[in-house]
Amino acid sequence: MKNRAYCRECRDTAAWTDLLIALVLAAFKYLLGVLTNSMALQAHALHSFADFLTKSINLGSIKLSSRPPSRLFPYGYGKVQFLSANVIGVCLIIGSMVFLWHNLQHVGSGHIEPPLPAALIGALVSAVTAELMHRYLSCVGIRNNSPAILAAAADNRGDALSSLAVLTGVALSLLGWRIADHLAAILVSLLVLRVGVRVAWSSVHGLMDGSIPTEVLDRAREIAASQEGVLAVEDIRGRRMGETWSLDIRLRIPASRTAAESHDIATALKLRIVESLHHTAEIHLTFLPSC
Repeated sequence: MKNRAYCRECRDTAAWTDLLIALVLAAFKYLLGVLTNSMALQAHALHSFADFLTKSINLGSIKLSSRPPSRLFPYGYGKVQFLSANVIGVCLIIGSMVFLWHNLQHVGSGHIEPPLPAALIGALVSAVTAELMHRYLSCVGIRNNSPAILAAAADNRGDALSSLAVLTGVALSLLGWRIADHLAAILVSLLVLRVGVRVAWSSVHGLMDGSIPTEVLDRAREIAASQEGVLAVEDIRGRRMGETWSLDIRLRIPASRTAAESHDIATALKLRIVESLHHTAEIHLTFLPSC
């Protein structure tokens, strides 16, 4: 329990750090984009401002998901993180399409000017920072099994890739290919669109009670089959409840087992599964008597 509490504290810290970094980067890139006349950097800054808003929603969902179950929500608030991830994905999709249309219009107008060399600094700082945040958030998200943190990690990886696109576009524009900065802005929009679709689909999978990883089910089946008093595992299913997993297992046991003995089997089996699969919070067991 102490380790789980520490992980959740680490998760909250990661969410706050991600929020602050998004705001600082947005302000930095927008100011530098305006000063250097880089359309790609300005587009990326607007995307970071959108990140800041969606990550505020993300942080709120993490706080809400930590609340204990209530009479209104007896299974807890874990799935609110899927809603948060969905909002992030949809916002990324809408934002990327707006940026894409804006830059296509600008290219079509013919008013193209190359940016100043200082724009390279903004793109480089953005790329390095986003990649470091991606690795940090991925570590925290995997350890906590948090869809919201993992969505934020994916968002940062998209930022890192799009920052490299901006860096390339600015460099080519400075070397004489004037339209490259605008093309980089268009590529940024497409990369962000891809990330948004992936995050949105992942959240829909969670909201629709998609199955948990196959390796988790296989491990739970192995533990159940080796439990003393269990003859066979008839069926096993699992779904995500936000940061935790819920398992439904049907077991075949001897018909001669008493209610007290069945209870002991259930208690021992649940303890073994929880100790082996740390993100498992709910285990529903059904015993089928066999002659």
